[in-house]
Amino acid sequence: MTIRNRIRELDIPKRSASDARMRYPKQDFSGNILEKAYVLGFRLGDLNVYQTSSRSDLIIVRCHTSQSVQVDLMKVLFSTYGRITVSDSIYGYNINCYLNKTFAFLLPKHRKIPKWITEVEGAPWSFIAGYVDAEGYFGLNQFKARFKIDSYDIYILQGIVYILQKWSIDVKFRQIATQGQPQYSAGIFHKDLWRLDINEARSLLSFIQRVSPYIKHKKRKTDMIKCQNNIQDRIKRGTIL
Repeated sequence: MTIRNRIRELDIPKRSASDARMRYPKQDFSGNILEKAYVLGFRLGDLNVYQTSSRSDLIIVRCHTSQSVQVDLMKVLFSTYGRITVSDSIYGYNINCYLNKTFAFLLPKHRKIPKWITEVEGAPWSFIAGYVDAEGYFGLNQFKARFKIDSYDIYILQGIVYILQKWSIDVKFRQIATQGQPQYSAGIFHKDLWRLDINEARSLLSFIQRVSPYIKHKKRKTDMIKCQNNIQDRIKRGTIL
């Protein structure tokens, strides 16, 4: 009796063509809703995601970065679930993560924050943290803590503004460059560029306290703590009423 007949007789399920070609094991996404919100926020900020074909079980998540801390973060996010490759380039690193179809939720490039994120406790802040880790900036300007996000994603930023305003966080939102306008270094802006910033000290402290449990990027976390300490020190000195 052939092996194929024996498999059929014992009713053993056959492996899909994708499984048969798989050289490295892949694990299903955990299903954790806060993890999902964070990864989605990070994806919309900085990742390219595609499926090799409509019938494939393989989802590839990739990005290019000049920062080794970003390589570390990608490993933290995805090494549990599949193989990660990192290759050097002239300007930094190319990162590819090979995941299974349970990560198909990352395929759409949403123009707006998905509604389910606003309906689950903690998920808005986890999503924002993911987007901040991709696109945000914490820093000191004239010895005062500042936060900003510069992005082309106007509707994502508008959604973040709406969430922050619900929590009485003073946030500013404006256009800082127009499509076709010359860039500061070279070339032109291919889309309108928008900025969200939080400069009012107590609002920034409130923002940090809410988003900090979900921040994963090492440099972002270090810079955020510096801003937090700066505000708290200024409050103690009485320079912030």
